[in-house]
Amino acid sequence: MNRRQHLAQLGGVGLVALSGCLDTISSDETDVTVTDRTGHRALDRAIGRLNETAIELSAHTDSGAASDTTDGSTTTTDNTSADTEFDPTPHSERLESARSLLDTAASELESDRQADVDLVRDYADVLEGLVSVTATVTDDELEREIEEVSAAFDVNPDDEGTTGDAATDDLDDARDTLSGRSGHISEAQDLLETATQTVDGFDDARYESLPTVDRAQLVDGFEALESVLGSQAVLVAGYDELLVGYDDLEAGREYFADDEYGAAETAFLDAKSSFEAGTETIEDGSESAPAELATAFETAHCQGVNLQTAAAEFAASAAAADDRDITGAHQHQDAAEDALAAAGECSE
Repeated sequence: MNRRQHLAQLGGVGLVALSGCLDTISSDETDVTVTDRTGHRALDRAIGRLNETAIELSAHTDSGAASDTTDGSTTTTDNTSADTEFDPTPHSERLESARSLLDTAASELESDRQADVDLVRDYADVLEGLVSVTATVTDDELEREIEEVSAAFDVNPDDEGTTGDAATDDLDDARDTLSGRSGHISEAQDLLETATQTVDGFDDARYESLPTVDRAQLVDGFEALESVLGSQAVLVAGYDELLVGYDDLEAGREYFADDEYGAAETAFLDAKSSFEAGTETIEDGSESAPAELATAFETAHCQGVNLQTAAAEFAASAAAADDRDITGAHQHQDAAEDALAAAGECSE
């Protein structure tokens, strides 16, 4: 899975290079009036820094179309390889520089331009949120975490490293991993919601008068990032339900070992219900998942289906044992173990 390909389309963005204008000189050859444009230059340069951040984010997408700014100018960015690493640090430094320039602009500009400064500060807040969300969406750790959680279902009765206490430790680690990832996704979704609300609150006329990224393109970026985060959240939720089912499955096996067949059957049926719920969650989410998560969804779905089969066979084995049908109990037990083994092979 390639984390860079998770990046959402921010749409085309433009960079207006507004680096200080020449001072205005008027009057005759001996009378010179110089207009102090410190505040104007600071505001223009701040917007330029922020537009650069938007361009860098866009450069990690698959498109390299000409980028538009609200003043009608365009900038064309070259396609950037999906293998290009996303590093939020340069963007954070650029945002800090832009905020410093905005402080200068606020202290130098006349009162009728303060609203412009305030709006550009909001623009900076929006881009800061996008940088953070993009870092979450493209986090390389996600791939490792999915593999770790998936491996927790790889149980081989002949391998002590996948059974007993070792298996319990793997499942506990998987739960911790899912909890941590769920927290990151939730934080990113909150940031995205805040950014969306900020853009919704922009003064349209004032925003359009500034050489900032087209507002509609920002909204397109929000929607794309939201879609990727949503798919990640669905995958995490699906695996969480599978882990709940696995707890019931293990409880059922313990009941079975203690000859408590009625309790075992109930636990196995509870496990089956959780596996069904998790599999349904994963199946529904796979329809809108980005290509880069397709394999992860396929693996999770494969595991869910096989775990359902295992739980059903274990329940049938417990029912047979309760009826003193030893042969039937063994047959269903073997079928259940085969299904568990198949679940462990889904990621291969």
